[in-house]
Amino acid sequence: MLSHICRRRFLQCCAFSLGAVGRSRLEAADGESHGPDLGWPSLNSDTYPEPCQMTGVAVAKDGSILVLNHGENPVEPQKPFKHEIIKKPGVLVLDPKSGKLLRSWGESLFMRPHQILVDAADNVWIADSGLKKVFKFDAFGGKLLEVGGGNVSFNLPTDVAVLSDGAFIVADGATNKRGVKFSAKGQLLGDWGIKGSGPVILHTPHSLAVDEADRVYVADREKHWVQVLSAEGEVEATWKEVGAPLAIRYHQGFIYVLSNLSGKRGIVRQFNPEGELQESFHTRGIGRIRDYEWPHGLAVSDGGDNIYVGFILTARRVQRYLRVKRSP
Repeated sequence: MLSHICRRRFLQCCAFSLGAVGRSRLEAADGESHGPDLGWPSLNSDTYPEPCQMTGVAVAKDGSILVLNHGENPVEPQKPFKHEIIKKPGVLVLDPKSGKLLRSWGESLFMRPHQILVDAADNVWIADSGLKKVFKFDAFGGKLLEVGGGNVSFNLPTDVAVLSDGAFIVADGATNKRGVKFSAKGQLLGDWGIKGSGPVILHTPHSLAVDEADRVYVADREKHWVQVLSAEGEVEATWKEVGAPLAIRYHQGFIYVLSNLSGKRGIVRQFNPEGELQESFHTRGIGRIRDYEWPHGLAVSDGGDNIYVGFILTARRVQRYLRVKRSP
């Protein structure tokens, strides 16, 4: 556990990456469904000199925003990551209105946390590609379940999705190229993909989402498509030409896909369950580059009016995007 002084300093450091000072201000280009809210979070950047990579974002049942980060161990392109446990809090909890830091947890638990998810019961799931494990926590960071190791050999697990009966599926990354299904208690039920069973062919399953009917949406980064599967891994549809999808989330009848167009520009698209594009916006603000490089995490709230994107590499921030209210 960090000392009070070290912990306070870390939270101060991370908050620089969480946004700029000032009142809420929407900045949106013509034709974009959403624009960045430049006043969120409202934290004093003068005291936060050390940004952190924000790899994942999720929304808790009380509306608070959970931000997953790499702490003092940033990952750099073409360089091996540090095989060391991150000592600083892995999860930051922000107030959805003000963006102020409410609390944090997850000190000395993670190595390379990749994505975060909140399920219907308000449990928090985190895939750690460095530790090659998936964790389930309660809303305050108490560990409930851990899978990985033993008879389950993950290699760079990247995301997790939870079915209606509590069973869950893990995206087992770029090497194993498979989805792995577990019971609600963490018992291995089977797998599918190149290194699993069944007809599904996965290349780089980078992110997962599940709808109310337990259809599974797989964002395949290298194939540049989203595959819609049954809970048993049977292919029902393939949505092509979605760029390089990095994160996918389901919210109130729609599927949201965050794709990387280039290192400096990403796009968020909203699809209906048939794969028809409804709306979209780019993640980079007007005239801005560095603070919006390499989008990675995605969360949606309030019927899609508020969308949150976590950035890594030089950006190292989380940004809220607001729906543009246009005159009819």
